[in-house]
This record gives sequence, structure tokens and C-alpha cells, in this order.
Amino acid sequence: MYRSAPVAVGLATWALFGAACSKDPPQTLVSPAHAGEPAASASAATVASSAPAATQSASPVASAAPAPEAPAGPRKDANVIVLSIDSLRADMPWAGYPRPIAPRLTDFESKAVSFTNAYSVSSYTSMSLGGFLGGRIPSELTRSGYFFGTYKKDVFFPKLLQSAGIHTMGVMAHMYFKSAGFEQGFDDWKLVPGITFDPNTDRDVTSEQSEAISEQLLGDAANESRRFFFWAHFLDPHDQYIRHEGIDWGKSNRDRYDGEVTFTDRAVGKLLDFIAARSWAGRTIIIVTSDHGEEFGEHNMSRHGFEVWNTLVHVPLMIQAPGAKARRVDVPRSNVDLAPTILEMYGLPTQPTFEGTSIVKEIYGATSEPRDVLVDLPATSDNAKRRALVHGSQKIICFDGDTYCKLFDLEKDPLEKDPTTRGDAFKEMKERMIAREKDIKEVPPYACTGDCINSSLRRMQQQQGN
Repeated sequence: MYRSAPVAVGLATWALFGAACSKDPPQTLVSPAHAGEPAASASAATVASSAPAATQSASPVASAAPAPEAPAGPRKDANVIVLSIDSLRADMPWAGYPRPIAPRLTDFESKAVSFTNAYSVSSYTSMSLGGFLGGRIPSELTRSGYFFGTYKKDVFFPKLLQSAGIHTMGVMAHMYFKSAGFEQGFDDWKLVPGITFDPNTDRDVTSEQSEAISEQLLGDAANESRRFFFWAHFLDPHDQYIRHEGIDWGKSNRDRYDGEVTFTDRAVGKLLDFIAARSWAGRTIIIVTSDHGEEFGEHNMSRHGFEVWNTLVHVPLMIQAPGAKARRVDVPRSNVDLAPTILEMYGLPTQPTFEGTSIVKEIYGATSEPRDVLVDLPATSDNAKRRALVHGSQKIICFDGDTYCKLFDLEKDPLEKDPTTRGDAFKEMKERMIAREKDIKEVPPYACTGDCINSSLRRMQQQQGN
């Protein structure tokens, strides 16, 4: 959620151990099932259709063709639960990371439709979650322009659910969520009590409290007979990387981060067990994702924010839905797609201003057609503008006013160490970025404007120069 900080170059060597995407092999567009896993999730309802046997006759009689199956999709009384985990990188155990730091999430992924090349909307919480709720990149949202951005006058998808009679609930674990504007459209909006505010880090341990409050809201007897939407944002993997009793992966930042992931995984697993025991579990879709990743020296950075490297914006996205078979989908997708997806899960039309594309049909087995993904980091009080466009395995990053861009081949260079700034491939991707940006309806910040933009970075540079 907060500011990134430069670290010694020496960390870059160690960071190769756990760098996002570094262990991913070249992938096909769609994997029918997870390696070593059954093709269908435990909750999937598989419907078999067989042709009737041919009747013996003196003359040949053609067998009747199999009756076509009804298109798969969400139940008409479906609920949706979103569990987002702050700072959760994509290089988790199910993606090849050697440490078993998240056994419950690994088990969840094995039974889910897992989008292996999913991207957050932006690279830190304020911008990323604003885009998730608003179904648009943050540059198109009415935001304050400060690092801890506040939003107003935007159409967030929970408001549309609420207007349709869906009961909406949220559980958050940082004081920022008290005033960000994200509570728009929520009937119940709960913050973990007793938390503090530090603009530079997260000092609190909150996963167990978040889980307990989630059980309270989800355990409401009224949920047995009504449709609901629930969202919990677990914060603990965020720095500070606090050590927890009985969890010890080592002393480095990545070691302690892994411990935070393990701690959070236990709380999420407990909540998943609670959900599975409810009468409404069989009609409930569960989405697990993250708002951004985390840096451990791969680009001379620590933590997150201010850049759009894959270590920061490549995130897990895995969805368990009754009737959907477990598989991996490897084409790039964005969390900006979740707003229209969730609306469709409730049988509601998308909002005309939403720019994402519903992935409901893909969840239920439709072919995933390639499309570009845009990652957007608008300029704020604390950072300059960054944008990235992903086209297949090609990713172009444009800096500041888009006057300087770098192209990376993620298949050959997953750590984004070897950029291209000329040639036909670069020219093609730059033109693709320019064409995409023509469709962006830029909204200037309503509070931090002019000299306020990027002022914190300028002050820091001036202090370093003195």
C-alpha cells in the first residue's frame, strides 16, 4: 500500500531465488487441468450426456446424436466472495516457488480456474483497488491525486449490486479504508478495531481479526435466504514483515515476507473452512487475488508502488465456482475485468463506463481469446506517471509523459532486465500503446494538481542533493 524504497544492488542477486515469473515455463493458452490435479474442482457438478443405444434392425439405423448440454454458468441464486491479499506476489508455490509457504491457497488453486498471467490494475493499493471497484483504470476515476487517494462520484460495482437488492459486506484492516471512498455501496463495512495509521508501513497484525469479523458477517442467519456479496482484504503480507510464533523461514526480508504469507494463509484457510460448512456454499463463487506484488531487490527496489515491473503487478487470480472445472488459463487478464465479471455472476448488465471484459464464460470453459492488458499508475503527490501494455509475452513500459518507453519479452526475460528501445517489435508495441491511450478518458485529480504532483519525490531528491 505504501512507498517503495531503493535497496542495495547486491539484493538483486538474491532476489533471483523468488522473482515473479522466473520459474514459469513457456505456457500454452489454456491448460485443461492443473498438472497433477484432477480436471474438475471438488465442487464442480459434472453433467454427463450419452447417446441412446442403437436398436438392432435388419437395416442400419443411425444412433441418435448426444443431446446438447445446457451452457454452463453461475446459478441464478449465486453469491460472490472476494478474498484479496495485500502484496501477494505471483510466484507462489503453485507457480513453482520451492517453499510450501501457502498450503491452503495452494490447495484452493488446484481446484480453481487459475489465471496464471493476471495483472493488478496498478502497483499499489489506492490505485489498484480503486480500479477494481470502478471497473476502470485509475486515470479515468475521480480521485484526489494524493498517494492515499480518495474517490468520489465514481460508479463502483458494489453500489450497482446494492441497488439490485444484493446485500453487500466488506472487512478491511487499515485505517486508509476508513476514508478512501471504497465503502460506497456497502451495507456493512467493518474495519479491524484497534488498528493504527502509519503512512509508510503497516505495524499491525490483523489476519486473525479479519477472519473473525468475516465469520461474524457471513454467519448472519439472513444470508441463508438472501443473495450477498462479500469482500475481505487481508493486509498482513504487507511490510513490516512481522515474525509469527511457530513460523520461521529465515531472517531476510523475503524470508519474513514468506512467514507473513504463511500466517495469512492459515487465516484464509480457516475462513474457507467456515464458508464450506455454510448451507449457501454450494451456490457461492470464491475469487482470490491481490492488489499488487512486492519487490525484493529485483529492480533495486523494496516493497512496492511507483513502478509497474512484473514483480509488482503480476498477481494471482483464481476462482472456484460451482460447476466450473479446474484449469489454468494462461492468456493475460486484468483485475479490471472483475467488476463486469461479478455483475454478470449476479445476472446484472455491466456498467457502460466499465472498460473491463467479463471472464464468466472463460471460467466455465469457453476459449480464452488473447487481448491486451493495460496497467496504469497515474501521477500522484508521491510518484510520476507509469503505464504498461501487455500483448502476449511482450510488455512495453512508458515512463512519465510517455516520451521514454522500454520493451521487454517476458518469455525470454521474465525479470525485465534486458529492454529494447528500438527496432520493429518496439515500434509495433509503441504504436499499440499510442492507439490504446487514445481511448483513455483522462480525469485530472480534484485536489492535488500542479506543483503538488510528484512533489514528495522532488523534495526527497532535493534533500539528497544537499
